[in-house]
Amino acid sequence: MPGKTDIPKREFIGGDRSLWMVILILCITSILVVYSSTASMAYRKLDGDTSYFLARQIKFVLFGLVVIFAFHHIDYKIYFRHAKQIFHVAVALMVLTFFTGETYNDAARWLRIPYTAFTFQPSDVLKIALTLRLAMQLASCQKFIDRIPILPSFSYAAWKKNPERNAYILHHTTLPLIGPIVVSCMLVVISNLSTAIIMGLACIIVLILGRVRWREIGRLIVLALVLFVLLVGVLKLLGVGRVDTWISRVETFVGVGEPQETAGGKKQEISDSEFQAHQAKIAVASGWLMGKGPGRSTQRSNLPHPYSDYAYAFIIEEYGFFGAVFILGCYLWIFYRAMVIFRKCKTAFPSIMVLGLSLMITLQALLHMCVSVDATPVTGQTLPIISLGGSSLIFTCVSLGMILGVSRQINYVEKMEKLEEQRRVITEEWQQVLEDERRIRENTGYPGVVWHEKDQNHR
Repeated sequence: MPGKTDIPKREFIGGDRSLWMVILILCITSILVVYSSTASMAYRKLDGDTSYFLARQIKFVLFGLVVIFAFHHIDYKIYFRHAKQIFHVAVALMVLTFFTGETYNDAARWLRIPYTAFTFQPSDVLKIALTLRLAMQLASCQKFIDRIPILPSFSYAAWKKNPERNAYILHHTTLPLIGPIVVSCMLVVISNLSTAIIMGLACIIVLILGRVRWREIGRLIVLALVLFVLLVGVLKLLGVGRVDTWISRVETFVGVGEPQETAGGKKQEISDSEFQAHQAKIAVASGWLMGKGPGRSTQRSNLPHPYSDYAYAFIIEEYGFFGAVFILGCYLWIFYRAMVIFRKCKTAFPSIMVLGLSLMITLQALLHMCVSVDATPVTGQTLPIISLGGSSLIFTCVSLGMILGVSRQINYVEKMEKLEEQRRVITEEWQQVLEDERRIRENTGYPGVVWHEKDQNHR
């Protein structure tokens, strides 16, 4: 029978193999895109030193792979135990951003690590923390979540009729489950509407797949829309946030804000968002099927931020329609493999965590692509892993490392279960051999084969 030496060892680099491959493909694509798209910027700012941004991106990509490797060795049970603390730290960082954060495009989004030149967006931390907090809370109430309301009644009559029931729902379900979502989105929406939308949409999908009733999901969406309208109105009255920018971008997208002719017959200057969308359209149209080829872009000098906000438009220009479909397929494959891991999980927390993290990555990528092809208003979302940047790439790698960590643990459990099944089958076969030999001895009087104890142990 199998001995202790048959126990499988945990893989040094484990998890979903195809997911690892897609990550490596996106990392290589990132290096190629950044090197080509930053050429004109290097001539403007660095006297033609095109290797600077290339070397910088390679360093971040390599560090990101190290981050993935490190996090995929962490037991997901640790996240469950510390989900609340991680969420509280992320919220504190977001609040700190309003007071000491660095402003970019009229929005305080960045925090600088003291005594270093490294900055990061606390919203990236909050996306991960919110996913862990929501996964922990949903996992804790999976046995009855499909039978209870997650929101108290909206009517005064219902509260007056049964205040104890509604107060119980509010304190034991709404605040622990929905409260973190509301707090996170409210903190982020002031400076970054698109990120708040991604977080809210991802959380709603998680709640749906987390077995929350559809009726409750509908009530939650209504509540979210009402709160958003009220928030926009308050921010508009107080002159806080970027409400005017949101409205301007939506008007530009629907055509309301197009430049009008002045008295002299000249058209007014177009806005930044109009210029960005127009240049992106040119890049997309000029790519056609096969693209112009790597390093042959003509729009990198005109397209705003081809290395970040419009990386997908730049990819279409250089690699064409087929390259664009391939990159889209990579992000969809990440989500597909995450769903495979989701289905393999035998407990609620890791499955919901994997679902939430993959949704954050995939929705951000899809929104970036929609902006690049002028299917949605301008948002400023980067393309995960591919776009130039440090903190965004690192925190995306953290999420991917956590997903691969769950996959790695699942694979190990499956191997152990397979080994146990093999041992069970071998044990049953061996017992059957001994039983057959006993019957032969009893029926024929033949002594049979004499098995020594050491031989039995060996077998």
